[in-house]
Amino acid sequence: LSQVQYLDAYNEQLDRLVATQRVEIADYERQFQEIEVTKRRILPLIVRMIEVLEEFVDIDIPFLETERGMRIAELKNLMTRPEVPTSEKYRRVTEAYQIELEYGHTIEAYEGEMEFKNETRTVAFLRFGRLGLYYMTLDGQEIGFWDNSSDNWTVLDDEFRQPLDRAIRIARKQLPPDLIRLPIPAPENRS
Repeated sequence: LSQVQYLDAYNEQLDRLVATQRVEIADYERQFQEIEVTKRRILPLIVRMIEVLEEFVDIDIPFLETERGMRIAELKNLMTRPEVPTSEKYRRVTEAYQIELEYGHTIEAYEGEMEFKNETRTVAFLRFGRLGLYYMTLDGQEIGFWDNSSDNWTVLDDEFRQPLDRAIRIARKQLPPDLIRLPIPAPENRS
């Protein structure tokens, strides 16, 4: 009789454990269903994020066009690869957004090709965040900036030659940071 009482108590405890496990199993099944729904929703979101990034690069000032275009092309290619997990796709897209965000508050000088007056030439570019994009020919004879209002390059007066040269050298870390006087186009709504 004593053994039956112990077995009854043991069975009651097992029944409570089984009931708790059933609740946990039901909760896990619900979570798995939610994960599948989230997975179905996240992929279109990632695709839309890539489209928005591409639109943004198109209306932004034209700096590092090849690099930025390749980054978007790689993201589009990544989306067509089924072996890449959704989490990795999302991580790469957010990483691209982070890179674009950093462009907004950094200064950079680099050499590249530019098309101006039906002529291609190699110039030194200077990018001040997203505020201004400037160029100087390698011989230093011509300087200019990207004019957002006309979507074209505009030649600058000679008074800005020395400040632009100093700014390029500062961006290349050849000079310490200093204040520079350069024309900055007024902001506008480009949506």
